[in-house]
Amino acid sequence: MKYLVAYVTKTGTTRDFASRIAKVLEEKGNDVAVKDFGEVSDLSAYDRLVIGGPINGMKPHPDLQAFAETKAPASGKPFDLFAVSYLFENGRAMWKKAIRKGVEGLAAKSGAASWRIFGGKIDAAFPGFVRFMFGTPKDLPLDIRNWDAIEDFARSLP
Repeated sequence: MKYLVAYVTKTGTTRDFASRIAKVLEEKGNDVAVKDFGEVSDLSAYDRLVIGGPINGMKPHPDLQAFAETKAPASGKPFDLFAVSYLFENGRAMWKKAIRKGVEGLAAKSGAASWRIFGGKIDAAFPGFVRFMFGTPKDLPLDIRNWDAIEDFARSLP
């Protein structure tokens, strides 16, 4: 099967996830291309799409929303969606609920075959008032990416 793993990234984390997903898909014997959304023009060469992006303001990044709502469905190809959020794994329940609602809603609206939310990473610890607002522990590692979960997601794809 020929896959396109397409993404938008703010800090490079989503690109790292896209590359790891592609690696697992290739290990399964698939032909895989990895591209930033800005590099994607024609989807006709692919059998299936995997699209991803960060959470921005507790919602999927606007470029991920646009790609999922327009380009992916218009292609007629099945597609899967993933999002990256540092807060999703360890933030307050209200933030987790908002993030889940945004990604789940986007997946339902766009017709994604499956969706996942993964923990990400940040470059510097949150100041105290931000930790309080988001409900994150003081000693939370800056990098909470779960590579096993990402690889499991990729292995679950046809």
